[in-house]
Amino acid sequence: MPYLFVGAGQAGCSLVDSVFSHQRVAQLATPVAFNSTIRDLQNLSNIEREAWYGVSEGSGLVPGTTAGFEEEVTGGFGRDPEKADAAIAGQQPQLVDAYQERFGEGSPPFAFLFLGLGGGTGCGIAPHLAEAITEYGGPSTDVIAVAVLPNTAGQVTGDDGPSATRQATNAMYGLDRLEEHVDGVILIDNQRLAYEDAAEGRFNEYNDYAASAIVDLISGPILERINPGEYDDLDAPVIDLQDVVTSLTLDDGGVGYATLGRSVTMTRSLPGYILPFVGRKSVDGATLSRLAVSKRSVEDVNPADAAKAIGQVRAPAPYLVDDDYRIQVSVIRGLLDSYCPEVNIGMTLTKRNLASFTTLLTFAREDISRIAEIEDLAAEHAAGVTV
Repeated sequence: MPYLFVGAGQAGCSLVDSVFSHQRVAQLATPVAFNSTIRDLQNLSNIEREAWYGVSEGSGLVPGTTAGFEEEVTGGFGRDPEKADAAIAGQQPQLVDAYQERFGEGSPPFAFLFLGLGGGTGCGIAPHLAEAITEYGGPSTDVIAVAVLPNTAGQVTGDDGPSATRQATNAMYGLDRLEEHVDGVILIDNQRLAYEDAAEGRFNEYNDYAASAIVDLISGPILERINPGEYDDLDAPVIDLQDVVTSLTLDDGGVGYATLGRSVTMTRSLPGYILPFVGRKSVDGATLSRLAVSKRSVEDVNPADAAKAIGQVRAPAPYLVDDDYRIQVSVIRGLLDSYCPEVNIGMTLTKRNLASFTTLLTFAREDISRIAEIEDLAAEHAAGVTV
């Protein structure tokens, strides 16, 4: 499998699980799930037990097939990333062996590392997992982190949930150390969910949204087994994961922080599902692109501050080659060009009656006010303030 997908902690493993709910993703990627609580691992629907690794204070790294696994991997780290860090420190050879066992010979050209930044396990172990990926794959393996920022606007899980300042402290503990070992960071902000909507079902929907966007970026035409050469009039630019890595790297070589956005529209009306030659709908490229940007995974950023942008249009063939229905990609490019000087647009085919646009807007860390807000909350926590 060409790509490695690693989940760290509850949020990270849940996101990887959502990615692998998509048909045939397993043809492109190999999953590995690291967590400290057996219940969370058992909740995974699309990652087999052979890909589980527990992290325990007493035993360190525990493969999911170990006899007595349930007894060794039980209680988590009480939302304390320093405890998780200590538990996995010194386990680097075992982590490299785990990747070797799951991925096999050779090294993946790209690895995605998913984690949550509000709890203990993901924040504590993710930097070690990223470092081990580089040790396993070597300098030719690019590592992209997909990091979930905590909702610090108010309690999410009830009165016994962590305070905003505690979550912020965890987030900065994880993010500052992670940045040393990755090529780029895609941010997903749980605060995009309104407080009153932050029920478990809403988080699941948000996971599915983020997972669909990631799949759009990595899959191109491969997952749907479409040969673009079959379409004589198709001369569409293609983006690949190397383009994504380039878009996440700042011009000075620093790590970029990206927001993720995706919009989807139907290309057929209801009669078109019954009679294939009727009911085709036009798609407005301007609306499609603006909606994707408005649904970006971190709300409180100014798109005009972006350093780079990349986008992927996915649509049935008529919307890429037929003059009567062709999506105006120049309009989409024009919108992204209005934000930043470096833009890359790709187009790929789908057999589904859907048109989608997925985009990453990449920023320097200091241009993301949400991170600055979390840093301020972490400073309050260090000063003894709990909110």
